[in-house]
Amino acid sequence: MLLKDISLYLNVDEYERIYRSDFQFRSRYLCNFVRRRITPLRFRAEGFGSIAVQGCREPKEGCPIEGEKVAVPKVKFDRQQYESLRPAECHEFFIGMLLQGLEKCAHRHRIPLLEMKAAIDEFRVGGYRNEWTFKKRIFRPVGLKASLNCSLDMEKFILTLEVERKGVVIYDAPILETKPDELIFASQFKDVVLDGQALAVKDEFGMTTFSLDLGAVT
Repeated sequence: MLLKDISLYLNVDEYERIYRSDFQFRSRYLCNFVRRRITPLRFRAEGFGSIAVQGCREPKEGCPIEGEKVAVPKVKFDRQQYESLRPAECHEFFIGMLLQGLEKCAHRHRIPLLEMKAAIDEFRVGGYRNEWTFKKRIFRPVGLKASLNCSLDMEKFILTLEVERKGVVIYDAPILETKPDELIFASQFKDVVLDGQALAVKDEFGMTTFSLDLGAVT
């Protein structure tokens, strides 16, 4: 199976639902960064398509394949330490848990561990930022270039529309903000198209998420 996702989460029996949800949202910016780096590898894993590192009180050895073909290495979650951290200190906390889980998984299964570690190093060097350009479009009839730029951190996901004419930015503003999880934001944008006298950002179903009247910015 193609390895498509990496995640961090907390044991469902040991931690309350809201606490688990908050932790998973806050750590997703890191996991998304690593996922986007390994997806182009099209790495084929034996019997699983994702790795979900589970934080728990007393982690067991091994890395079983559970549920919907998910490899689940279990690592220690130090709740007291986690709750004492300032936001800027959480980066390395999440990285530590993820690295421990990936290495544990690699002891039992073949995974692209070196590439995953390289992605984490890149994340560190980049100042723990997860930013990328989702799509660029050139609209020659109106002389415009449009870009959909993404930013994901511990608190939120932001989609920004940037529009250029002859190298000059004429529009650059957030057009979508959600909680930091692909399950929420990924379906809400797929393309940016010229729709009459407007630029329209379309979702995966072809519906308009945002429309920019070109007459207002040109």
